[in-house]
Amino acid sequence: MQQVPWTDYERMPTLDVESGARLKALIDQPHAPIFRNRSGHHLSASDLKALEGYTRDEMERSVSVGDSSQDWLEDFVACCFSEVPFYRHYANRQCPFLEIPTTSRADLSRDITSFVPDQLPTDGLIAYETSGTTGHPLVVPSHPVVAGRYSVFHKKALAWNGVNTNGFKSDLAIMLAGYQEKCFTYASVSPYLNNKGLVKLNFHPNDWHHPDDRQNYIDTNQPDLISGDPISLSELGKIPFSHQPKAILTTSMTLLEGCRCQLENRFGCPVIDLYSLNEVGPVGCSVPGKEGFRLLQSKLHVEVLNPIGIPVKPGERGEITVTGGFNDYLPLLRYRTGDYGRLESDGHDWFIKDLEGRPPVQFKTAHGLWLNNVDITHLLQQFPLSQFSLHQHVDGKLSMRVLPGAEVDGIKNVLSSKFGFAVDVQFISQVDSEKKVIQYTSDISKQS
Repeated sequence: MQQVPWTDYERMPTLDVESGARLKALIDQPHAPIFRNRSGHHLSASDLKALEGYTRDEMERSVSVGDSSQDWLEDFVACCFSEVPFYRHYANRQCPFLEIPTTSRADLSRDITSFVPDQLPTDGLIAYETSGTTGHPLVVPSHPVVAGRYSVFHKKALAWNGVNTNGFKSDLAIMLAGYQEKCFTYASVSPYLNNKGLVKLNFHPNDWHHPDDRQNYIDTNQPDLISGDPISLSELGKIPFSHQPKAILTTSMTLLEGCRCQLENRFGCPVIDLYSLNEVGPVGCSVPGKEGFRLLQSKLHVEVLNPIGIPVKPGERGEITVTGGFNDYLPLLRYRTGDYGRLESDGHDWFIKDLEGRPPVQFKTAHGLWLNNVDITHLLQQFPLSQFSLHQHVDGKLSMRVLPGAEVDGIKNVLSSKFGFAVDVQFISQVDSEKKVIQYTSDISKQS
């Protein structure tokens, strides 16, 4: 006989009677969605105890940038050279840190197994598939213990935004929101939050017995924390539920200021923007009164490099490059992320500012002035755009695609005033938070 989810001790080894009843209530209620899959944390009691220690240590550590002699970094590099097959092939393993060759997603996609350290057991290995927009599909090796460490940095991001997870009172601690035609959905419990409920839901009507079930399910279960990308959260905001969560975590896509304000007004709580990568997890988060993403991980060394791999000065723009991270199954040395931004300090903490995924794209105005995509993002901050793309044709005209409901006239006015070219705005026909778009493209180069 097939095991029911609320007695699934294989996926949730520490499941007790109380949390099992809580899980049953989330699944077996009149307005529940169609749960299409099963998932669980797979952590033993000893794993959870180790995670508690990791959490205490990480919360107390500060983030250091620009110092390649950090206390953990030398040992990390030595371990990579001795235990990781990919790095053992380097000809010079005694060179200074800044002379270590950089790596990229292309290296990972060619043979991801060569990045897994020799000494690590593989019996609990899990893998995440990610396509991204770079043309290099990737399978990221991980482990349930590594997946559990994500919670540490989510807690840290929440704390920096005035939200204490100890104040979570609902039986449903976390609701992960998607909006896709097809979506991996499940109900589980979160051992990092006292075995309270965790659900991954798809708010596309296809996954519900009746459209009204969506608002009834949310108002009945009152999740403390809601997480999703700007598209799914914007779609969620259209559903007329009355519950106000403690916080919103948004990740995966650019969050414009206009969209943030719209979400804050709709949900009545802090909206925390998380910069996260499948390869290294959460890198930084937004904090009140500051621009950019405050760096989260104490053992993730962040550099900003120019095109030939030389670090730029603080405040100068370049490619974000990382070393370290909490995924023991994917130790990275000077990994070029493909994201671009500036690294600055406010005198105490370090921030990534003007973050853009993918290399800079240049646009030309009718007066011959060159703008890059960061300038365009600043222009569009006022609009609540959860997804968009902008293309400049060889004749200078602009084509933009936005989701239905966008302020088309305002967008046209802002862009045409800045560029002096005609702007055509079309709607994206099908909303799907899984389908990422390349935001900026151009048929004009600065050399033409």
